[in-house]
Amino acid sequence: MKKLHLSREQGLDPPTMLPNTSNFITKDVNENSSIELQCPVTNSPDLSIQWSKNNEDLDPMWLSPNVVIKRLLLKIQQTHLNDAGLYKCNVVNGFGSIYAQFRVNIITNETVLNNVHDNEQRTVISSDLDSLSGEAPEFISRSNDGQTGSTKVIQPEGTTVQLKCLASGKPSPEVRWKKNGKILSEDEYGVTQTQILIIKDLRHSDTGNYTCELSNSFGAINATYILIVT
Repeated sequence: MKKLHLSREQGLDPPTMLPNTSNFITKDVNENSSIELQCPVTNSPDLSIQWSKNNEDLDPMWLSPNVVIKRLLLKIQQTHLNDAGLYKCNVVNGFGSIYAQFRVNIITNETVLNNVHDNEQRTVISSDLDSLSGEAPEFISRSNDGQTGSTKVIQPEGTTVQLKCLASGKPSPEVRWKKNGKILSEDEYGVTQTQILIIKDLRHSDTGNYTCELSNSFGAINATYILIVT
């Protein structure tokens, strides 16, 4: 058997929720105040984290100045009505994925006129979103690790390479790796149904196109690495 070492041998596990926490949390906050969303997942250096709002990824480079993301923490410094919605943290490593959702309601004071007298009522503004029974696989990383399309990797002979396809989905997607269009042999590569493929002691014969295919009942995605061993 050849040189493939994955999670369990390295003491790594899928992401896990913190004890006594829920993966769906409702937060009511007054307009113009601050709020913190703490993803209730056990932190570790190998995690890849993606925040989204109303099913659209939040890119830290394009956030408004009052929104700050620090890994498992999302903070809104001064809330406005348009900050209401469904927030989600997707957390992935090479051995599984997990997520938590936050329903954020922004509360504002509003004067309501009626035929008899003025009443002040507190109105909860929230986004009405249909709950989904499942989610198609989606790549977490937007970098060279696991992006859609082809990524060239040049690695010297005798070294180790990690090919990553970090993705989330509900249910968790099944993973299949191929080399030059053929399913990798577990007799040669060991465990191949994981989101990180680790090949040690590279040889020139390892040069080729490595494709990861991730699928569940709601869809499928794939990405390819062009590995060149020099």
